Amino acid sequence: MGIGREIGEQVRQWVESGELINLPPQALVNRLIDAAGPSRRLHGPLQDLGRQPLFLQLLQQQQPARAHATLQALTSELTETYSPLVLTELVQLMEAAIGSASTKQTTAHSGALPVGNSMSITPHFFVKSWRLARTLRPLAPGLALGAGTSLVFAWVGLELNRLVFDQLGWSAGVVLLLLLVSAHLITTWLVKPWRTAGLLDRASAVDPRKAWRWVTAPWLHASNKEALLNAVMLAVVLFNTPLPLREVMLRYSLTGLICLALSVQTSRWCHIKQVWGGASGVVASLLSMDFMLSLLHWQKQGFEMGPLQIPVWVLLWSWVTIQITWTIPRQRGGNPARPWHRVLSSCWFWGLAIGASWGIAISLLGLAK
Repeated sequence: MGIGREIGEQVRQWVESGELINLPPQALVNRLIDAAGPSRRLHGPLQDLGRQPLFLQLLQQQQPARAHATLQALTSELTETYSPLVLTELVQLMEAAIGSASTKQTTAHSGALPVGNSMSITPHFFVKSWRLARTLRPLAPGLALGAGTSLVFAWVGLELNRLVFDQLGWSAGVVLLLLLVSAHLITTWLVKPWRTAGLLDRASAVDPRKAWRWVTAPWLHASNKEALLNAVMLAVVLFNTPLPLREVMLRYSLTGLICLALSVQTSRWCHIKQVWGGASGVVASLLSMDFMLSLLHWQKQGFEMGPLQIPVWVLLWSWVTIQITWTIPRQRGGNPARPWHRVLSSCWFWGLAIGASWGIAISLLGLAK
């Protein structure tokens, strides 16, 4: 008997004794984690399960038919997030909680592998790829909206450049910096609730009704210190950029969107909670790309900051050090995940990977020509 069924039987005792009546979701989560004991691999999934509205409905169902239907719906939803082994434990927990004995049938229907046979059966490569692609399906509305809005931002940048900024002689980097600073100041002083509402978390990332947060998150920062750091870095890197505003707006939006998608998906795999927003992914990609190009071409590349000539590797090293200092420490009452999980779920980490990949691709294209 697995740990999931043991926890489920404990939950059933709580239901029969009436201990779960009017119990807050966080209190239920704490009970589930305590029941799991040293099995830390289930702590993250149990936190999500305890807050699932369908799970709370399942525990309150009195009719077996409705309970079974709720179980099937919740199992289908969990299939998109968890691996077969973890899903099997959760299904066994839910079935034991409602007194059902159809574990094999439910897990087979959901596509999960029984615990005893999961290590001996190796799915085909395409089956694994299809399951991986299915986990991205909840993010599709936000990604589609973000990609479409990036094209709108590019058009707006084109028109603003033609009507206003060409006449003023402002570079696209200055305009982008002005937009980011204005968005942060407005949402910090004038309409503060908008900043919190515009950021992205795991719950809103998979909620089609909040897909608009995929558009606003790259333009809003969760903290003042992060906003200041990214503003300084963008001022150094993009102040004299020759690119038109249309290209800068499009690249900023798409890069931020890709970093958000990779960070959210990684957090779902690691079962941790995090809030995303800001320009960290874009800044990381710019610094990483410039560093990779200077490394591959063996040329010293830097940026002018007044009388200073700062090499790109100095900026990259300093910026990454600051980000690691902010990301790794566990905040009081905050994210209990492992440090490297928090790093992998950060936009700046994926920005580094994207920028390095672009630098290598540009170098290879140059060699091909």
